[in-house]
Amino acid sequence: MKFSEWTRCKRKLNDLNSLKRDIVSQFKERDMLDEGIVVMASGGKDSSTAIALARDIGLNIKYLIHFYHRWSWEISKDMVMALSEKYNIPAVFFDITNEILKRTKGAKGSSICRICKNIMKDKTVDFAREKGIKIIMTGDSALEKVSGAVMNYLRERYGEVKYDKMELTPVPQKYSKNNEILFFRPLIRLSYDDVLKLMEFYNIKVEKSHEVGDKVGFWREGCCLQYADENATLNEELFNNLYKYNKLATEIARKYGFRASIKLPSKKIMVVPKKEEYITLIKNALRDIDES
Repeated sequence: MKFSEWTRCKRKLNDLNSLKRDIVSQFKERDMLDEGIVVMASGGKDSSTAIALARDIGLNIKYLIHFYHRWSWEISKDMVMALSEKYNIPAVFFDITNEILKRTKGAKGSSICRICKNIMKDKTVDFAREKGIKIIMTGDSALEKVSGAVMNYLRERYGEVKYDKMELTPVPQKYSKNNEILFFRPLIRLSYDDVLKLMEFYNIKVEKSHEVGDKVGFWREGCCLQYADENATLNEELFNNLYKYNKLATEIARKYGFRASIKLPSKKIMVVPKKEEYITLIKNALRDIDES
């Protein structure tokens, strides 16, 4: 399978066979081809596709870890359970509700995703160390900010960005003293379009929650807390309202075949495609919920 022009030109990666060869080479170079892997599995398209690719290569995935909280969509947990059954990989579920409430106290809405990601990474590293596992896999693709950190690491190590060594690195290095823990990102060189191609190639079916997502054209779903207004002070009441409003919005969007999310406390309505009829459907629902 040939990759897009962007991936071929910007990440020096031509096709799926080349990607698989590069990954195997990196694991062999570190003498880790048989090492166990723990996967941070969201249940979305990226981590699901990464799991399929890793299994295709024959890598040793030991566990899927899924983090959830009181305001998570149940659909995400269902997707991880389906992956666990499909690939016969044990799934472990961690409730991080209390940790989120603790770490977000007094923080602003713009920081919620960063705080949550740090919680999940911290707990995954702890789990990996407890189990004696040295490799943590994520579904990060080329669109993620961590791509820049990975490239900086490669420049420091090799004097240049060696694209064929991007997938297996000790980045972020705060978790990887003496390369104790390595992060494996099999999709880190791939454009969004190429992730979709791989998803189709591996016949990955992901049920959508019909959120708008955090990036236009990328559609990251799975958590309503990302719709807190940037300057809003994070607290439990705001989280409860985000869940209530966005649960209703996504139910309507799923019924009528579009995407919808509500920012709070501003109550800004976001719909994709941006059609007045969809905005009206959500406005009417908001009126009902406010009057109840």
